Amino acid sequence: MKTHLWSFVLSWSRVGINAMLFLAATRFLTLSEIGLFATAFAPVRMIQGIHKAALPDAVIILGGSRGRIEALFAVSLVSGGALSLGFAVLGWAFNPLLLSLAPIPLVHGLAAVPDGLLRRGLRIRALALRTLAVQLVAAGVALWMLRTGQGVAALVAFAVLNAVLGSAVTVLLARWRPKGLPALRMLRLLWPKTVQIIARALLNTGLFPLVQLMIGLTLGPAAAGAFQIATRMVELIEALMLSPMRFVSLPELRTVPDLPSAVMAQLGTIAMLSTWVWCGVWISAPDILRLAVGADHTTAAVPLLRALAPFALISALSMPVVQALNAKGYTALVLGRAFVLLGIGTLMAGIGLWLNVQAVAAAVSVSAILVSLWFVPRALNALSMAGSNLLILAKPLGAAGVMILTLLALPLPFAAQVVVGTAVYGAVLLIVTHSQRQLA
Repeated sequence: MKTHLWSFVLSWSRVGINAMLFLAATRFLTLSEIGLFATAFAPVRMIQGIHKAALPDAVIILGGSRGRIEALFAVSLVSGGALSLGFAVLGWAFNPLLLSLAPIPLVHGLAAVPDGLLRRGLRIRALALRTLAVQLVAAGVALWMLRTGQGVAALVAFAVLNAVLGSAVTVLLARWRPKGLPALRMLRLLWPKTVQIIARALLNTGLFPLVQLMIGLTLGPAAAGAFQIATRMVELIEALMLSPMRFVSLPELRTVPDLPSAVMAQLGTIAMLSTWVWCGVWISAPDILRLAVGADHTTAAVPLLRALAPFALISALSMPVVQALNAKGYTALVLGRAFVLLGIGTLMAGIGLWLNVQAVAAAVSVSAILVSLWFVPRALNALSMAGSNLLILAKPLGAAGVMILTLLALPLPFAAQVVVGTAVYGAVLLIVTHSQRQLA
């Protein structure tokens, strides 16, 4: 249980504090300033899964000997250096902000193997406290810079300082150093599987940064700033809602004797929570954003947050099914879903660029719906589950529909929306459940 708790702290501190700092920064910056930073940072976010997720995973999966670990360190260091050099050249030629952010891949590359060793040793508490402390220090510096009028430089400082301090503490905690150059034979042996792990990480995390970059390059910094606010809000809500369930889900599904029943139980719980949350976010988006980022940016971000809410709801509902597939070893299907979502999402976002940023956000959600139509039947078949099992979603979705209609008919202040909406949602669930028991 303690491991699950510290895993949640680790996940939340990585995403939650980052998102909270960014949302706080919006009170000091214009939409264009936010968009300029978001566009410059998008390529770095797009590839940071290589060193923050993929190579640490490779250490756990493939690092059975010191020779293998040193080979993975060489891959991490060379890839980080190459990416930093590439970003530096692009930044020097086109974007000074990207030039300032260019060291981040190299810094992450230095710490990827030590991070994997800490994870393999299940030192989750140390990792969580490291991330929490580093994020708080970097956020404190950034907030001081914002308050003293240093603008976008504060966000750059946060990103770079977070990377440098996090990597330095990770290296110190792991107490591991390479002793020499890796053997070419070992590099050739590990390369195919390492590439697969890297591809999986890039596919899983690439959609939002890629769309962010597309918006910044075509629709301009103000549109990019509004989209960044909406996506950071989605990340923050997901971190608060899904992180505890995500870390409990996979270990539980790996050990249960009746996997379909366990999936149904998790899906029912997540559906009741996530449907209430995301339908509530859709209806109360203006008030939520006004509290989070202030009145100046709310008008631009509200339609985008509403457009992304279906994507977030589908992501939450898919989580138990994806975790069950991972537990049974159907990783190819999970990877295929990520690949198809990235491809269709990018294509549809590109079409949306011909209209406006709201169309792009809506296109991302539509792509998630289309991918679900392809993915769900295959996932249910792999898990030996029937399509009728999805009827469990009808009750929370119906209750959420009644909640939305009620709140649309009754213009209320935010606090009253939360109370009335929750009461209506809960009442409908209780009435339907009671009726089902009466008919049974």
